[in-house]
Amino acid sequence: MRVPVLLLALAAAGPALAQEPGEDWDLTTNAERQLTLATLDFGDNVLALRCQAGTLDLLLTGVPVSTGATRTAVVSAGAIADESQIWTALSGQPVIGADEPARLARQLRAGGLLDVRLAPEGATDRPRRYQLTAPPSANAVNAVLTACGHPLDEPRDLIARISTVPGPTWAYTAAAEYPVAAVSRNLPEAVVRLSCIVGPELQPQDCLVESETPTGFGFGAAAASSAERSRLAPPADGSDLRGRLLRYKVRFRLGN
Repeated sequence: MRVPVLLLALAAAGPALAQEPGEDWDLTTNAERQLTLATLDFGDNVLALRCQAGTLDLLLTGVPVSTGATRTAVVSAGAIADESQIWTALSGQPVIGADEPARLARQLRAGGLLDVRLAPEGATDRPRRYQLTAPPSANAVNAVLTACGHPLDEPRDLIARISTVPGPTWAYTAAAEYPVAAVSRNLPEAVVRLSCIVGPELQPQDCLVESETPTGFGFGAAAASSAERSRLAPPADGSDLRGRLLRYKVRFRLGN
């Protein structure tokens, strides 16, 4: 494996053509660091699925160091076909991370092609494409997903996403109540990531809390309640949002 357990040594940046599939995922565990890591080494690129201290990441190394915090990508893998996504760029490092790591990892459990097309970052940049073939071996992927408490199957994976660029327009947003338990502890802020199905009247419904920081104070429930009392505006281009999955963050600040 070309990367150590914590991915401190990263593959060199550069464009990549289609690579030969790795023989199998290389699985590493470290109980002291609360780490379960599966990697595929393609030479110029390394694909890493990492669970550390309850946080899941799916990382691709060997990309150009980004000038911004995010990269726009068109991604295909399994049932995901030519989907526009926003990946996180690790500051100062030739590494990007998937926005929905568990969903993408589940598409790779059966093996097959991961196709990531990065949009140019500026006038002097150019598009880049990474085509990496994962082996049909689910054991390592399952181990990492399970370590972070993610299901091995999720029906929502197949629901079309609403693009976050530029993102939907809200007709009405209901205020989220600051949880009493958080007020009593004087917690200054929180962030909740939600995913909701857009209902027939453009109202978010069946909302799930994907992440919540800090946990245990009711921020997730407050955010979900607010979402389901809100409503999206019809898109200007006439596209139909009903039945699609909306993912977004709700930020709480004490006193706001």
